[in-house]
Amino acid sequence: MPKLEGKLSTRLILSVVAIGLLGFSDIMLETALNVSFPLLMTEFDVTSSTVQWLTSGVILLTSMVVILSPWLKQRFTNRSQFMVATVISIVGVLIDAVSSNFGLTLFGRLLQGIGGGVGMPLMYNVIFEQVPENKRGTMVGIGSLIISFAPAIGPAFGGYLTHNFGWRTVFWVVLPVQIGSLVIGWLTIRQVSRLTKEKLDLVGWLLLSAFFVAGIFVIERISSHGVTNMTSVALLVMMFGGIGGYLLYAPHVVNPLLNPNIFKSKIFSLSITASFITQVVNLTFNYALPMTIQMVLFQNSQVAGLTLLPGALGYALMAIISGRLYDRYGARLPIMIGLVLILIGTMMMAVLPISLYGMLFSFLVIQLGAGFWFGNNMTYAISHVPTDYQSAGNSIFTATNNYSAAVGIALAAGIISIFQKHADSADRLITATHLGATWLFRIDVFLILLAAIFSVRVLTIVNKKG
Repeated sequence: MPKLEGKLSTRLILSVVAIGLLGFSDIMLETALNVSFPLLMTEFDVTSSTVQWLTSGVILLTSMVVILSPWLKQRFTNRSQFMVATVISIVGVLIDAVSSNFGLTLFGRLLQGIGGGVGMPLMYNVIFEQVPENKRGTMVGIGSLIISFAPAIGPAFGGYLTHNFGWRTVFWVVLPVQIGSLVIGWLTIRQVSRLTKEKLDLVGWLLLSAFFVAGIFVIERISSHGVTNMTSVALLVMMFGGIGGYLLYAPHVVNPLLNPNIFKSKIFSLSITASFITQVVNLTFNYALPMTIQMVLFQNSQVAGLTLLPGALGYALMAIISGRLYDRYGARLPIMIGLVLILIGTMMMAVLPISLYGMLFSFLVIQLGAGFWFGNNMTYAISHVPTDYQSAGNSIFTATNNYSAAVGIALAAGIISIFQKHADSADRLITATHLGATWLFRIDVFLILLAAIFSVRVLTIVNKKG
């Protein structure tokens, strides 16, 4: 257990940086490819709902790996987890750097998803296990800063490389980052908790995986075929059966993979719900803006990436600033600042006419708010559950954020595809994409208002330790 007070060692900071770089490279590739989707659709002759699997498919697999985090933490050392995850990710990067078809490209991205699925919860496990409590907000901010710089430079850098040198160049640029991360992690990551050689709860993992997999597929299926067909119904049954089955199964297991008792904490359950909804909204913008900028405003991938850059940089910088505010003033100030900014930015996106500068400024406001809100919402929630549940809480947050990101991308792709699929000419495709984006942003306003209600409710609960 971490001490209540203390200083951060250089080795501990470097270990967090090394693990963070693994998550950074995975997310940077994700955001870099997002701005290249129109190009990849043409090169591989696939639809928008298919190409989005390069992102949502990877996020889905990442979520399935993330839920293994509590077991991995008990069974393997931090350093061994990190080394294996990084090597797998490097192999995936090399595959994508030389791939010549969509299937191979997707396979390489899935390998990167496995690496990211181990790396992201591992970073927060190290922070909550080894960082003194009075420094957690700052350290979560540093970790969030590293990871959030990925979407900051990913779209702009990916757009520049794609426009001038081809989309495969992005993977060659990321390769030395992952190799550097591997070396730093090997030298600095250490183990402070005892290993128990816990047996994998395979049944629990399969039930949770069924929920995650069916949930993503059902969104894509309903958006393209509606709910009144056997496949959509079967996926819905699989989704609710998976989560329902796990909730019935887990109480009868000595050490369940993710202990559902953690949801008895109102602070945690409301915080995770708000986080899920907010991340869904956030990722709809990451998908829809580059698509709209290129297909409606006729700009290239480089411009699309640069349009997202100010917002992503704002997120990164606010993550570390808000962490310091959390340590000094508590959760209420940074969380409320974040909520207000996210609400204002989302409403601007829905109300303002679609234009390059309008979307740039609206996205900037949203991301400034997200930088204040996301890390502090997680820190506050996990700090208010019993210590024995903190690893599970970390895994649930990471899995939920990844899963909701995939839901957000699938939701955006599905809504835009509904309008696009009946467009039988180039002019009608432009109009359909414009209309689809407009309706998507209106739906986002409703969703973010719902998330804000849950988040404000968290701050009103008088509960010392969840």
